[in-house]
Amino acid sequence: MVNGKERQRDEGFTLLEVMIALLVGMVGLMGTMAVQQTVMRATATGNDTTIAMRLAGQRMEEFSVATTAAGPPVVDEMAAMTLATGGAGVWSTPEYLDSSGNCATGKATLTPICRWQRTWQVTNQGLALPYNLSVKVTYNLDGVTPKVVRLDTERRKTF
Repeated sequence: MVNGKERQRDEGFTLLEVMIALLVGMVGLMGTMAVQQTVMRATATGNDTTIAMRLAGQRMEEFSVATTAAGPPVVDEMAAMTLATGGAGVWSTPEYLDSSGNCATGKATLTPICRWQRTWQVTNQGLALPYNLSVKVTYNLDGVTPKVVRLDTERRKTF
């Protein structure tokens, strides 16, 4: 006792100090969770982009096999592909695919499993000009803005 008063002890933490420490810790954890969520979203988008590139490459390879089975591309074969897509500059009817390249549900509409939409076109650019082959795969992971992967190539005409 000093002058009839008890001396306060300076040991331990006050309730206010503990609450501020918890608040600082919570802000740090929320920041960590936000970073993890962003990384997970980027990983999913990258995975879907890889699948879309593979699906576009599959279709482009089907064009190569169809036009080179009997030698170099033939004008009639490419003209038939142009007609199959509805004419010059018209995209084909969409195919709705799953990640392996076929639709497990067998439906011709967009579903959560078949969420990659693939279309293509073959354009005849003129008599002495090559055919232009385009494959476009559209997908939408977040439900807001569709993402598009597109492959283009040319096929020379042989006479």
